[in-house]
Amino acid sequence: MILIVDDDQTIRLSIGLMLRQAGFEYEAVATEADAVAAMRRGNVDLAILDMNLTLSTTGQQGIEILRKFRILAPTTPIILISAWATVPLAVEGMKYGAVDFVTKPWANRDFMAKIRKALAAAEKAKDSEKVDSLDNTERQAIEKALRQSDGNLTSAAQLLGITRQSLYRRMEKFGLK
Repeated sequence: MILIVDDDQTIRLSIGLMLRQAGFEYEAVATEADAVAAMRRGNVDLAILDMNLTLSTTGQQGIEILRKFRILAPTTPIILISAWATVPLAVEGMKYGAVDFVTKPWANRDFMAKIRKALAAAEKAKDSEKVDSLDNTERQAIEKALRQSDGNLTSAAQLLGITRQSLYRRMEKFGLK
């Protein structure tokens, strides 16, 4: 689910329509409290965060919310959005962990490309963090030892720190010959 955080109902509806047409589920909120509550629920795949939820145009409110999001969901990608974009504000947002910065008004095609890119990068990071099974790790170690020893079972067993008989049993277990 994609979280849209913007005080302007028109912006929330526009982004929501764009996401719905692209097949994404979303939740749109207008306040910091609602945004933090949504992030605490833990089902946010990406957040689109407006930098100014009040009449202020400094972007500091968005930075503070971004910092809270980083504590609640450190790996969730966050795209910042602002009509009052400045280079220093974008740099500060990236420093605190935003993955991208979009200025209002935006081009839907470019915005969707940034959303897809952020989601793909987050998915790739999740995949790389997955722990491999013990059996798969053991099989890979045996295959590597066999390659390094040019198929010599005695040498492969020595590399693995096991007996030749143990290596035979493990090779049989994994269907290695």
